Amino acid sequence: MLARIFGPKGLLAQKLPQFEWRATQLEMAEKVASALKEDRLLIVEAGTGTGKTFAYLIPAILSGKKIVISTGTKSLQDQLFRKDVPLLERILGQKLDVVYLKGRRNYLCLWRWQEIQRGRLNLPPSTEIKLISSWLKETETGDIAEAPVSPEWPGWANFTASTEQCLGQKCPFWRECFISKIRLKAQKALLIVVNHHLFMADLAIKERGHGWVIPPYEAVIFDEAHQLEEVVSEYFGVEVSNLRIKELLRDIKSFLEQPFPPELNKAMQQTYLQNEAFFKTFVTIKGRVSLRQIFTPVVLETRVQALQDKLSHLLELIHKCKMSEEVKDNLEQRIKVIKTDLKFTCAMDKPDYAYWAEKRKRSVAIGCSPIRADLILRKVLYPKVRSIIFTSATLNAGDDFGFLKASLGLPSDTEGVTLASPFDYQQQALLYLPPSMPDPNGPDFIKASAKEIIKILSSSQGRALVLFTNIQNMKEVYTLVRPQLPYKIFLQGEQSPPRLLEMFKKDIHSVLFATASFWEGIDVPGETLSCVIIDRLPFSVPDDPLVQAKTEVLKAQGKSPFWCYQVPQAIISLKQGLGRLIRHRQDRGVLAILDPRLYTKSYGHRFLQNLPSCKITKDIKDVEKFFKQV
Repeated sequence: MLARIFGPKGLLAQKLPQFEWRATQLEMAEKVASALKEDRLLIVEAGTGTGKTFAYLIPAILSGKKIVISTGTKSLQDQLFRKDVPLLERILGQKLDVVYLKGRRNYLCLWRWQEIQRGRLNLPPSTEIKLISSWLKETETGDIAEAPVSPEWPGWANFTASTEQCLGQKCPFWRECFISKIRLKAQKALLIVVNHHLFMADLAIKERGHGWVIPPYEAVIFDEAHQLEEVVSEYFGVEVSNLRIKELLRDIKSFLEQPFPPELNKAMQQTYLQNEAFFKTFVTIKGRVSLRQIFTPVVLETRVQALQDKLSHLLELIHKCKMSEEVKDNLEQRIKVIKTDLKFTCAMDKPDYAYWAEKRKRSVAIGCSPIRADLILRKVLYPKVRSIIFTSATLNAGDDFGFLKASLGLPSDTEGVTLASPFDYQQQALLYLPPSMPDPNGPDFIKASAKEIIKILSSSQGRALVLFTNIQNMKEVYTLVRPQLPYKIFLQGEQSPPRLLEMFKKDIHSVLFATASFWEGIDVPGETLSCVIIDRLPFSVPDDPLVQAKTEVLKAQGKSPFWCYQVPQAIISLKQGLGRLIRHRQDRGVLAILDPRLYTKSYGHRFLQNLPSCKITKDIKDVEKFFKQV
C-alpha cells in the first residue's frame, strides 16, 4: 500500500509536479506504519530532505488509530495543519479528520472580552479593538493567529486567559468558549496536531489531577523530538514571577465589583509593594542563575515570608467580598497556588530538582525544574501509550541514539533508524574551518572571529546566517563587522523573529546575526541563504542551574558529564545550526565553524564525524572559488 503512494510512480509522483522519489521516505513510512501497527517505540533520524512529514503523516492516517502529532514549535504546527494537511487532502481526494490544538493564550476569551467591553479595564478605544470586534462576528475558532490584528500585539494579554485565569466550567461562556468547542472536536477527531509545550502541559495537568487538555489517544508522533527533554523540565517544574503576581492584582482590581472596601484596597497596595521588594533582589542577575548561590533555604524563606503574609491577608479579604462565585473561586485558587509554588521553591529540599532565578525581558522569576525527564516520562507517558514515534533530522550523536534514549528514559533496545539526507553534500556544500583561530574562551577570539566573518561574507556577498552561542558575543562581533561591509546586516533583538526572517528573505545579499531560536526551525531555501557561519561549538552553559544539577547526577552515577551529556547535546545543536544551509537539491553553500577545538581537542573528531559528508578546507581561497562557481 505505502509503495503505491511513495513509489517512483506512486500517488505522490502522480499528484505532485515537483515530487522527487526518495527511497528513504518510503523506508521511513514503512517503519512508522509497522511501529503503529505493532504498538512499539521507534526512533527515526531523517536527514533534511527526506520528506519526513508525509512519511509519518500518511501512515498515521492509514492506521485508523487516534494519534497525537506533536511538533517542536507553533510555527511547525501551523505549517503541518495549514499547508501539509490540505495538500494531502487534495492528493488523497478526501477530507481528513484532523484537529489543531493550541494553548489557551492563543484563543480569545469571551468572558474577558465581555467584561472589558463593560469597562472593567477602562481600555481606550483603538483600531485594534474595533478590528477584533468585527472579526468576532465571523470567526469560528477564536484563534488570534487568524485575527486581523498581529498575535504579537501586546493588547491581546487583556483578551486571552492563561490556565490560571480561566474560570473553567463555572464560566458563563463555557458552552460558547472557543477552547471548549475545539476540545469537543478533538474528542471526535482521529488526528490531533499539537506542539510539545501543549503536550507536556497536558501530561502535567493530568498528573496533578486537574482534568485534561488533550483527550485520550492511542499513539504519539513527536516531530523535532530532540527538544523534548527541555520541555519536560519546563512543564513539570514550578515558577513564580513578579509578573504573575502583578497579573493577579490587576485581575482583582478589574473584575471585583466596585467600590473596593478600603481594607482590600490597602492590602492590594501592600502586596504590590512587597512583590516589588522581593523580586528587586534578583534584578541584577543576568539570565538564569542558581537560587542556591544567592540564598540559603533559611534566608530565602525569611525573605519570602513577608510576601506570603500579604498574600494570605489578601486571600482572607477576598473571601469576605461580595462578588460572583466563579470570580471569587478563581482568585482564591490562584492565590493559594502561588503561595504553594513559593513554598515549594523556597524549601530547596528536593535533590532531583534544580532551583533557579531568572531575569527576563518583562519579568523576574524564581522556580525549580526537575532534573530527570527520563523518570517523569517513564511514569506519566510510557505506561499509558505503547506506540510512540520520535523523529527529527538530529537525534543521533554518533552513539546509536544512546544520549536520546538515556535522556528520555527509553529502553536500550528501542529500535533506532538513521536515514541519510538525499542531498549530495559533496557537491552542494563546503565546510570551512579557519586556521590559526585562538581559543574561544580567550580574549582575542572576538576580534579574530570578526576578521574571519568579514572575509567569508566578502566572498559570499552577504547571503548569510551568522549564529552565535550567546548574545554578548553576537553584539560585540556585530559592532566590529557592521562598518566594514556594504551589505545590510540584521541583528536579532532589533525586530521580532518573524519580522527579522521576513526582511532577511527579501534582501538577497543581507546578513542575519542571531542566537538561540534561529539555530533551528527556520527554512530559507535558495540564494538568500548561501552561507552559515557558527562562532563556536554550542556547549550548554556550564553555570546554568539545570546543567549543573544534571552534571552532579551523572557524577553520582559514576559517569562523565562531559562525554555523556555535554558533547552529545552540543553535537545535536551543531547539526541543527548547520542544517539551516542546504534545504533543497538546488541549494549550494558554505558551512563555516570558527571554533578551533574541532581540530585541536580530542573530542573534535566526534563533531566532525556527525556533520554532513562534504569537502573540508582551511583555505579561504577555496571558499572564494566555491562562491564564484555558485
